[in-house]
Amino acid sequence: MGHTLILPALAATAAMLGATAARAAVPPAATLFETSCANLAGSAGAGALSGAKTRLSAEPGQPVFCELSGVLSPAPGSRIGVVYRLPLEWNGKLVGFGGGGWAGDVRLQTALPALAKGYAVMQTDGGHPGADGADASWSVLSKGRPNEAALTDFIWRAVHETAVQGKAVARTFYGRPQTRAYFQGCSTGGRMGLTEVQRFPDDFDGVIAGAPVLDLVVQTSALMRTQFFHKDPQSNLTPEQLPVVNQAVLASCDKLDGAADGIVADPTACRWDPAALQCKAGETGASCLTPKQVATVRNAYRGYTTRDGRVAAWPLMRGGELDWLTRSVGNPRMPLGSNALTGSRGIQYLVYADPDYDLNQWDPEKDLAAVRGGAFAKQYEAIEADIRPFLRKGGKLILWHGGYDPGPSPLGTLAYYNAVRQATGAAADTGVRLFMAPGVYHCGGGPGPDRFDMLSALDAWVETGTPPASVVATRSDGKLSRPLCPYPEQARYGGGDMALAESFRCRP
Repeated sequence: MGHTLILPALAATAAMLGATAARAAVPPAATLFETSCANLAGSAGAGALSGAKTRLSAEPGQPVFCELSGVLSPAPGSRIGVVYRLPLEWNGKLVGFGGGGWAGDVRLQTALPALAKGYAVMQTDGGHPGADGADASWSVLSKGRPNEAALTDFIWRAVHETAVQGKAVARTFYGRPQTRAYFQGCSTGGRMGLTEVQRFPDDFDGVIAGAPVLDLVVQTSALMRTQFFHKDPQSNLTPEQLPVVNQAVLASCDKLDGAADGIVADPTACRWDPAALQCKAGETGASCLTPKQVATVRNAYRGYTTRDGRVAAWPLMRGGELDWLTRSVGNPRMPLGSNALTGSRGIQYLVYADPDYDLNQWDPEKDLAAVRGGAFAKQYEAIEADIRPFLRKGGKLILWHGGYDPGPSPLGTLAYYNAVRQATGAAADTGVRLFMAPGVYHCGGGPGPDRFDMLSALDAWVETGTPPASVVATRSDGKLSRPLCPYPEQARYGGGDMALAESFRCRP
């Protein structure tokens, strides 16, 4: 794999270890690595960690690595849980990972792909324990009293402090500093990545921000979509109607990119009107929509813009209707859908510090300005477009977004990308790229190919200075692949097997 063993004490050991043996178990010749791992918790590099502990992991089929965990408390009330995973075969580089929903992410499952490539991995719980991304209760001390220290940790301090400490840990453990440091995240992790780019441009050499929850319009969109579908009980759709709507959209717009593949490659070019499915006189059932249901679907596609021109709800994308079941229509476990469970909860807890706030009373014409202009928004939103300090030092930013995402809108990410290009001019040409992933839901899933190695694409860009011309994406079933193209290019069918990426070309 071309990885270099950096730990000086392991130089002789390295020659004795084959890659296969290193991944299967720690043989006797690697006891120096084990000893160094055991001593790491008490070293100067781990000095800021309280409750530091280490363990050696040598599970079959996994890379051998040393794990250091503990808590950082850089300010009164701050409690940042961190986990550092340091592979035996280090490639000299670090990568940090972001969380999801209202939580961080310290899971080994997240770290394993990067560990297998030789990266040392830095992870944080975002300033509060627990992996439930729908749980925002940690942000409120009592009704009307926000937990300021925990909010600051989650908004920006946790990732920054984890990175600073992680560099010291790696330098101590391996005997030299990292050559590169990257960050990768989706959803909340995407916002964390943008926050790093905007606030701490020296922390990372490259950042991947997928489907970023970059501003509170994500939460107000979730809240308003809950109202679209549920404020009037007769307006909600049934689960059986969603495939009917989806098939009508595909019949109208699937072939716009030249390929009848079950994916609307550019939903913004689709103009299908749900009135085409309105029930005729005497017609009922799942095959048609009532007038109120037609209005619901239109509202979903239209979104909501206030009278003074502010977006309160981004439109949902035509083609992604099958994912509305979980997000908007709801089910017995989540009657109002995950929009209310996760997105709207951010308004209740983090903005108003009021778990009992009635979501149906929220009025965008009266309340949006206060939400976007409040103290929480000023800390939380990662919307600064002038990222020239990050770009001037050679930083690279990759944005990506699923084309069907029913959570944070691809239109929001596109708006931010355009704002960055306007604010930074020519610097964006050498340091910023946006990739849309057609047919993909929020951070994955959907009919489109959602598996791709953006970290390798970023690393190659940083090392060579040549931006990725495309990134090949596959679907988990292996039956579909596509090139993801740098915006504004799109993959266009050029003939051949529609299931294969080589049948498509990135074109303006």
